Amino acid sequence: MPYLVSGPDGLCMSEGPADNANLPIEMYLDTGSVAPCPAVAAGQAPAPAPVNPVDFAVQFWQTIPLPVPRPTIPPGYAITGKPAYLVTNGTLAPAPYRRATPLGPLTIVAHGSYRVDWGDSTSPTWTGPFESEGLAYPNGNIFHTYDNAGTVTVTVQEVWTATWSLGAATGTLEALHTTATIAGFPVRQIQAVITG
Repeated sequence: MPYLVSGPDGLCMSEGPADNANLPIEMYLDTGSVAPCPAVAAGQAPAPAPVNPVDFAVQFWQTIPLPVPRPTIPPGYAITGKPAYLVTNGTLAPAPYRRATPLGPLTIVAHGSYRVDWGDSTSPTWTGPFESEGLAYPNGNIFHTYDNAGTVTVTVQEVWTATWSLGAATGTLEALHTTATIAGFPVRQIQAVITG
């Protein structure tokens, strides 16, 4: 009978005999197909490792469709010497993600923060992290002042961390991000003209 075990590359399907530490593959719900465990030479098969809750959390975390920001900078251009306010149009705290597993319900609560590359080669390249949504003038807290006219690409990256719980086990997850850009963003220079 096939059983779900922790293999060398994550969760995989192994053949019996039954081990109380492992669970029948039929109980592995809502996670798609599971690959067979790598074959080993006859007589050298190690005892399958028990399923680790961390494996479920990491695997689920890597498949979650995390929100992507939709940045704008009203009114669609910046003026040199004046702050340009970034509107992130995203979410920092999506609803918890849940999945059934053989060990019980797995819950992941994600939290994002923003960082921005304004595209004009200023140092440091990335500003942030920003822990709140970017808003338009005068309420925004994510802004930048350009010194030179031209065209830039503004890159907004949302960096994600999360906490997970599965039964009595808990932990943290990180290393995922979503990214969006404002390509060809114009930076203009206004010059006063005296007439009369």
